[in-house]
Amino acid sequence: MARTVTIIAAVVIVVAAYGHAGVAEQVHQDPAAFEHVHALAFDAAARSLWLGAHAGLFRSEDGGRTWTKVTLPVKHDAPDIMAVTPDPRDAGVVYVATHEAGVLKTTDGGRSWSEVNSGLSGHDVHGLAIDPNAPAKLHALVRDKSQGVYRTTNGGQKWVRVDNGPGGETKVLTSVNLATGMGGIYLYAGTAEGLQRNPDCF
Repeated sequence: MARTVTIIAAVVIVVAAYGHAGVAEQVHQDPAAFEHVHALAFDAAARSLWLGAHAGLFRSEDGGRTWTKVTLPVKHDAPDIMAVTPDPRDAGVVYVATHEAGVLKTTDGGRSWSEVNSGLSGHDVHGLAIDPNAPAKLHALVRDKSQGVYRTTNGGQKWVRVDNGPGGETKVLTSVNLATGMGGIYLYAGTAEGLQRNPDCF
């Protein structure tokens, strides 16, 4: 019993000594508020942390200690956010993919949002990837009628279908800055069947 108390006391001393060093700091947030988390990303300035979940879009300005729910211009009170894709150069620009409202975009750091769905066949978007070399170029994976991969080269003003997309249910879609040798970079998809990649599209 005495040894147990000594061990516990030692642990308390270690935690007290290192608790403020950021080694394993606990985030104070009720997990039930998020439900199923799909995406997590910092903006280009590494100031705002964005979280996409089944319960909606959330934002933190203190590294995740506290969160504010973001109101989006959609019919659903809490749209299911499937992906959060910040512009790698402009902290004010963030795109989100939703399960029921397509792609939404902000250019003022989240103060206002607009739909950028022109050309998409449906509004169930499960993946959204931005080209780090050309941020106006994005790929969206639509899981709806005429499902497939869609591309925009003007920041979402117009989307064009480019392929059927990867096989299996896609969990994440991202552009990776690896040269293909054909003037582009690779597009990776994490699916229920594994990891797939293709030059710019599948």
